[in-house]
Amino acid sequence: MAATHLTARTADGTGLSVHVSGDGDPLLLIPGLGAGRSAFDPIVSDLARAHRVITFDPRGIGESEGGANTTLSAMAQDAVAILDAAGVEAAAVFGASMGGLVAQHLVVDHPRRVADLILAATAPGGDHGVDPKPDDQAALLGKGARTPEDAYRMACTVLYSPQFQRTHPDFIEAQIRERALHPVRPRVFSAQFDAMCQPDDSFGRLAAVAVPTLVMHGTDDMVTPFENARILAKQIPGAQLRAFEGCGHLFFHERPAETARVVSEHLRRAAASAVQTSSETSSGASSITSSGASSSSPSGDPSAADS
Repeated sequence: MAATHLTARTADGTGLSVHVSGDGDPLLLIPGLGAGRSAFDPIVSDLARAHRVITFDPRGIGESEGGANTTLSAMAQDAVAILDAAGVEAAAVFGASMGGLVAQHLVVDHPRRVADLILAATAPGGDHGVDPKPDDQAALLGKGARTPEDAYRMACTVLYSPQFQRTHPDFIEAQIRERALHPVRPRVFSAQFDAMCQPDDSFGRLAAVAVPTLVMHGTDDMVTPFENARILAKQIPGAQLRAFEGCGHLFFHERPAETARVVSEHLRRAAASAVQTSSETSSGASSITSSGASSSSPSGDPSAADS
């Protein structure tokens, strides 16, 4: 599907590469640790059938300029710049892994810019989540690898479920080749990882989130254990939890069509509910106004009613 390319300028003038595909209500996709917009390639085409999908390369990744941000709040501020560049006042926001932490900051720091929140394979900020096993985290970080290709090959052993690794080796090899061709600079990766480890007060503020929220997670996630999804769904008022049985961290790679369908259905329900609520509110206001006018003034004269 053809995409429009934009350059978003951040507050400090850094240029971020943005791609926009499809028509409909806007949907911003925020990638995870060390990842760019290509991480969402398996789901963009399906999502773009019903939505205006906005993807981007974070600072220092892919086609974007600069070095990595040093805080999650700063990453959320960059997301605001991307919405501005796309001419979007408020969008549905889908954040995956670290991108989910950024999305949490976006909704609490800039609530008017988020119309709907979708958290995928992510954890709560600060010390409120459940950490992976040390060996699994070491594999994710590619510790001991000599080349970027070897590092991502190690990461794939925990990013995907064991079953997917057995049944889709060609897909995983293609992902490894892509990373080898476009390696992430070590300083950028380290800065992003360090930002995730800093003190974070966003979790308590999630209790005030008022937008529809969907939490999506693979039950066999070794990078971000599934219990994190339960914690988030419990903390955010009205949040819905959707488990992807037998899937790993990158469940949207393992089941892309299902992921896109679940997201689109959630957004349609949220939109329909908003329309219904607006209609009921307007109807109630009309009923109150009509009742008040008739009781205050038999003639229905607004001036008499105001008096």
